[in-house]
Amino acid sequence: MNLTINANFTTLPVTIQVLAICVCLCVSTGAPAAERGATPEQDPAESNTVGTTGIVAPSGVPADILVSIEDWKKFRRLVAQWRTERGATSSITVAAMCDAYQRIIGMGLPAIPLIIAELRSEGDEPDQWFWALQTVSGIDPVAVEDRGNFPRMANSWIAWAEKAGYAG
Repeated sequence: MNLTINANFTTLPVTIQVLAICVCLCVSTGAPAAERGATPEQDPAESNTVGTTGIVAPSGVPADILVSIEDWKKFRRLVAQWRTERGATSSITVAAMCDAYQRIIGMGLPAIPLIIAELRSEGDEPDQWFWALQTVSGIDPVAVEDRGNFPRMANSWIAWAEKAGYAG
């Protein structure tokens, strides 16, 4: 079963987009509702009723980066912990060596859409997510002339994530 996101999805607030990515749908038995004697209204697979099992991502997101509710909760907790641990430092080295930041990196590919959503929500004052994104993804889409300019770096990562299927 696939979750299809319509064009209006990208106009929703970023927090709602993240929740939509993380929402879990009920698992279908595989047979259409009519074959099981159920109506579409009774069948979560056919009515898109939100449930609490399984994991899902918007259409077009690679299957190996599906984000669970647990991943989202863990990410939110680690972000808060990281911001407390690092304080007001401007040093990327200090910020990136914090335990919570390293644990975000350790989440692997599921962290990418969560970090991208965080970057989007931060607007013109993006936080220091670039090390984590580069470490997890193995690439760096930021042009040499944009290095050090956090808003441009964030835009480069967001554009990359959209093209790579990590963000809608």
